[in-house]
Amino acid sequence: MENKIATPSETKKILREHNLNLKKSLGQNFLIDSNIIDIITTAADIKGDEFVIEIGPGIGSLTQALLAKLDSGKLLAVEKDAAMVEVLKDIFAGQEKLELLNEDALKINWEETLAEYNPENRKLKLIANLPYYVTTPIIMGVLESDLELEQMVFMVQKEVGERICAGPETKKFGSLSVAVQYHMQPEIVHHVPSSVFIPQPDVDSVIVSLSPYEENIYQEEVINKKFFFQVVKSIFQQRRKTLRNSLSKSAVIALDRDLVTNALEDEGIGLKKRGEKLSISEMISISNRIYKMRNET
Repeated sequence: MENKIATPSETKKILREHNLNLKKSLGQNFLIDSNIIDIITTAADIKGDEFVIEIGPGIGSLTQALLAKLDSGKLLAVEKDAAMVEVLKDIFAGQEKLELLNEDALKINWEETLAEYNPENRKLKLIANLPYYVTTPIIMGVLESDLELEQMVFMVQKEVGERICAGPETKKFGSLSVAVQYHMQPEIVHHVPSSVFIPQPDVDSVIVSLSPYEENIYQEEVINKKFFFQVVKSIFQQRRKTLRNSLSKSAVIALDRDLVTNALEDEGIGLKKRGEKLSISEMISISNRIYKMRNET
């Protein structure tokens, strides 16, 4: 296909020719600005020989641009809507670099999928224009799968992207910030107005890039991952409380108040300090300290 899909006229033409009724329940909003597509593919830094996963290709506006970037590489497009899969089959008929998978990205076993579709173990990148209502579970599902990603680039609701990238002592810093940053380093690369979509959503978006750390000190330092994230969840569930109160009165991880007090004093953290003001490294340090002290008693 020669015409760029990411234009108002071509998108409307495809929707009309295939008699597509957009499903609001699936968050179907299609990009109609090829400049935004270019920004996404540039952020992904595709060399041409990678194995690229695209989640939610829709009618293929981003798919088309990704295929143009791939030489010897492969693209696996994961689309939940069977009607969209049929459209993609029609638009990209005969395209050998493309594999279409009619699956719900929330339910995929990523390790098994990669073993089947990427047996050569090519360098892996993931790109997505994510429906707002499933943004967080899809991102965390991929990160928790421990895939060896070289890059992850996705478009999300502006507020969610800002929360993902937020740092300590900011209002948007929370459990999601810590959960994502524990795995990879996020960066907002571009702000996207709602006007570049059909239909137009109610909010603006951002393009977020996740890159692997040269050395992931967070994962290396955490003694017990489950306990650490229980501590994190407790901190942000009651973010206005002091760290001592949020940990000793949390329904997630009700810890002995004296144990928490002793751990904070050992770490040199003031008893009136709120947990939201801690850096991720400080959260790891206090989590490790409490975990060790609790298991020694």
